[in-house]
Amino acid sequence: MADRPPSVDPRPVYLRIADSLRHAYEPGKQLPSVPALAATWGVARETIRSAVEVLRSEGLVVSWRGKGTFYQARSEDDSADDPIARQLAAILTRLSSIENRLATVEQRVERCTLDTA
Repeated sequence: MADRPPSVDPRPVYLRIADSLRHAYEPGKQLPSVPALAATWGVARETIRSAVEVLRSEGLVVSWRGKGTFYQARSEDDSADDPIARQLAAILTRLSSIENRLATVEQRVERCTLDTA
């Protein structure tokens, strides 16, 4: 198996995007919409949602339905550089993604059940 070139980041795309977004905005500033970020990065909306969820789990952003996602001030005891905290954030993000997909599947099953009844 060939080694990856050193310039290739082996982490998932959503984690790389989260890292880029982590320091890109001043506290109180609104992040662009999910569709706008997806277009900028050339990725699916779910990838952006996962990246934003990483930031949310770290307490760096807060979202309000209908208003947007806003960057928050970082606290002095920030643990974003702690590898265990970052791994936990990644696990929580994946769990949230799985929960969202499960809800979608449940809705589809319910619709199919109603259609056949």
